[in-house]
Amino acid sequence: MQLLIALPPVTRESRLENQRKVKELVENKKTTVRNIRHDHLRLIKTAFKDDPSIGKDAVTKAEKDVDKEIKSTLEELDKIGEQIKVDIMEA
Repeated sequence: MQLLIALPPVTRESRLENQRKVKELVENKKTTVRNIRHDHLRLIKTAFKDDPSIGKDAVTKAEKDVDKEIKSTLEELDKIGEQIKVDIMEA
């Protein structure tokens, strides 16, 4: 027994709509990553306030490391989003 389902052809409008959805999804994920950054920076500053023996240099280094990772992650999200948009239009 076979089940055949007729799917409507993909139109330019539906592809553009899918691209818009991808853009929204990427922006939501970028916001999530920025919130994670904010939380980590707050934890680093709290740890320094609680234990000043950590040292200002260690705090600065940790903040730079967090910023570096976040920047890398945001760039990766942008690349993935752009590739998906290209794939949608080519499909």
